[in-house]
This record gives sequence, C-alpha cells and structure tokens, in this order.
Amino acid sequence: MTQPGYDALADTYAAMFPEPYQYPIERHAAAAFAEAAAGRPGRTVDVGCGLGHVAADLAGRGLDVIGVDPSPGMLAHARRLHPEVPFVDGDASLAALPDGPIAAILARFSLIHVEPGEVRSTVRAWSALVDAGTPVLVAFQAADEPGPPLAFDHAVAPATTTDHADDDASPEGGNRAHGKSTRRWWAPWRR
Repeated sequence: MTQPGYDALADTYAAMFPEPYQYPIERHAAAAFAEAAAGRPGRTVDVGCGLGHVAADLAGRGLDVIGVDPSPGMLAHARRLHPEVPFVDGDASLAALPDGPIAAILARFSLIHVEPGEVRSTVRAWSALVDAGTPVLVAFQAADEPGPPLAFDHAVAPATTTDHADDDASPEGGNRAHGKSTRRWWAPWRR
C-alpha cells in the first residue's frame, strides 16, 4: 500500500507538524505507553510513523523503536530528522518488519487509512507477532453515533472512522464526518 497523498504533501506536513504531539493527552498517553513497554524484550513498533517524531520520542524514553510507514516521502523526512531511529517502508500489516521480537505496538491515527474491512485482519496479524501481555496503543477518530464506517475529509489520504461510543477510551479533540461528530480516541490494550 502506498500513500501518494502523504508523499505529495510530505514537505508541507513536516512544516505544519514540527512537534510529536498536538495535545497534552497525546504526550501523556505516549509516556504511559513507554512506561508499559519499558524492559520488554524486542522492538517497539510505531505503525504509520510518518515524520518519525513519536518514534524518536519513544527512543528518547529508552525504548528500542522501529518506525513503519508506507510513504517514501514521509520516511525521507523521518530518516533525515531522526537518523538514530530505524525506519521501514511498509504498511500496517507489519509484513515488512525484520524478524525479531516485538516489545510493543503504537498506532497513532494510522489505522484510519486501512480499509474498514481490513482492520480486523490487520490487528489479528499483529496478535500473531506478539506475546501475551504486549502493550498496544491505538489512537483513532471515532464517530459519536453508531453506524457503518464513515469516510471523512482527512485532506491528505482516504480515511474512515467508526463508532466506538461504547468503548472504554478517552475522547479528545473533534472532527466532523459527513455531518456527524467524531472524536479522537486512545484505546490502550494488552494482548
């Protein structure tokens, strides 16, 4: 899977988002995630790492991190900005990862670009790669009202949101998808 929208706008994206986090809750969630992943054998995977800012932050917190992204344009920025972190051209399936144990998985607003019908199989693929107790943190946009997946104006690449109103997660921020309110959700879980 490629991300031509991210490739075309990589320079603009890098100028617009020079920091790893837009909101304090994102920084706090990443810190709690890093604490949960600390000391586990293997690499922490940043799925859809984009510019690599979060991968670098996690590495700065002592984790052995590898970033995965399908956009060569975004990866070029990540490699230039954060040469201490390895980055792999690949998608959310993690098929492009080098062999070795996975300590934890972080996917911040990247599963929104996976076709809705493929999200379950993507997460199942992750489950096959990790041990019981592996920390996983996923952030995504979610609709407030129940219903089928909704495409929303992401402006860079096709994206969808689903209803997760009954999930035990914390809302932050907001968007509009076809007139329906959406929120950012942080859903940590352990396999």
